[in-house]
Amino acid sequence: MKRTVWVLLLFLLLVTTFSVTCFVFESPFAEATIDWFAFLAGIFLMSEGLYKIITRKDGFFPEQFLRAVRAVIGMCVFTIHLLQFMRF
Repeated sequence: MKRTVWVLLLFLLLVTTFSVTCFVFESPFAEATIDWFAFLAGIFLMSEGLYKIITRKDGFFPEQFLRAVRAVIGMCVFTIHLLQFMRF
């Protein structure tokens, strides 16, 4: 029962996000919106990866290594879109 509710909520979230994104891309605020979504995604990846590295005491490979890669990817996404936002 709980799993069905979570799957339904995830599906509704994906449909809502898709609908809002399609609506936003046709507006003049599309570039700024993409940058803000990228900021949030980068911050999430960084913070979630670093949090799990700090709280979990797993072996370095593969668990901690993949978490570190996730944090680095988040930092790169954040930095790239920050520089794009500052340039335009």
